[in-house]
Amino acid sequence: MKLNFNTENIRKNKIELLDCQVDLILRSLEFYAYTYHFIYPRKSESETDEENLRKSLVTDTYHQILSEYNESRKNNPIEPNLKFLDKNNIEFEKNKVKIA
Repeated sequence: MKLNFNTENIRKNKIELLDCQVDLILRSLEFYAYTYHFIYPRKSESETDEENLRKSLVTDTYHQILSEYNESRKNNPIEPNLKFLDKNNIEFEKNKVKIA
């Protein structure tokens, strides 16, 4: 795959993902970086500029996604469904058997 760094066609993208999807993307990027660093290297050849750019792009993408994910978790915490918990607690109390 030839990398195309056409700076005239850069746009900001926004997508909404589930936490498990973000986790999958981060793990995939980690695996890609690991594979490229430890498994792929050619013996006795120096890395090309394109290979260095590819590694840098993967690393930068990983850190960008991780940073935005952490910010999202901090700014949009998941609140438990208290009505659901209260309802179940009431039903539990009604069905509780007292042992003397």
